[in-house]
Amino acid sequence: MYSKEVWLLTAGMTALTLAAAAAGWFFWGIAPALGLLLLGTALSGICVAFTLCRYRRIAALSRYLAGVYAGEEAVDIRDQRPGELGALKDDLYKITVLLRRQARDLARQKEFLTRTLEDIAHQLKTPLAAISLETEVWQSPGISPAEKDGCAARAAAQVERMDWLVKTLLKLSRLEASAVPFEPKSLPAAALIEQASAGLTGLMQQRGVALTVNCPPDALCRCDPGWTAEALANLIKNAAEHTPAGGRVALSFRSTVLFDEFVVSDTGGGISPEAMPHLFERFWRGPDSPPNSAGIGLPLARAIAEGQKGSLTAENSPDGARFSLRLYR
Repeated sequence: MYSKEVWLLTAGMTALTLAAAAAGWFFWGIAPALGLLLLGTALSGICVAFTLCRYRRIAALSRYLAGVYAGEEAVDIRDQRPGELGALKDDLYKITVLLRRQARDLARQKEFLTRTLEDIAHQLKTPLAAISLETEVWQSPGISPAEKDGCAARAAAQVERMDWLVKTLLKLSRLEASAVPFEPKSLPAAALIEQASAGLTGLMQQRGVALTVNCPPDALCRCDPGWTAEALANLIKNAAEHTPAGGRVALSFRSTVLFDEFVVSDTGGGISPEAMPHLFERFWRGPDSPPNSAGIGLPLARAIAEGQKGSLTAENSPDGARFSLRLYR
């Protein structure tokens, strides 16, 4: 059914044609009146046909929008016809594509949030169970004060681990969601290496592993100091945990016209072919991983590198594993 505007246009054109024919017959006779009637009829038909064609094109756009709203695929409706309807098609297609992209982004964000919460909940199960067990032991009748102190110390250690897990997972989630505003600065590379290794002295001594640094004292690097130091600390910690007593972890730095590169290598025997594809997967733990490893140190380091438009790669060297963190200029 055509709209009211079409019927009004038809009625108006018909009335105008009849009025012109009547005036021609009154003033000039029957022949001019017939000519005016035929001319008015032709013009009216052309005008109504053009209007109906535009209404059909508008109706097609309405069906297209209804289909998009119903979830159908947004086909490309753009054409090269000049005029306002062609421009409207272009604008509608652009808006549709933009809204679809936003919908996909929202779906990914929802999935990402769900996965992050599930990961956090899963990782907290073990320390929560340990705390619950220590609480039950602490409340047991006949337990000595020394045993209670031991329960409290072990529970406190689990609380500290939970705090570290939550903070690290939130950092990783922010990095993966591109929600971290990196602030690159130029600073001495040696100072950055010292900042990264400062908190690992106890671990190195405990495992009997030496740390050697090869960095020119005047070498400069450009990066976000805090985040890059955290990435390097994770690489050093990972290398130390996979190096036997008496081994060595080496950290070197070089600067080229294209990138700054930190290399962390160890003498731990290298990475097995089975483990190589999974190194940077979240929560993946190899068979030789420490018992308290959560499997998020290497993914966090790579996310920090990629967040600064850099890269983190792993390979085997003659003595062990070798990780290369590059920050491109």
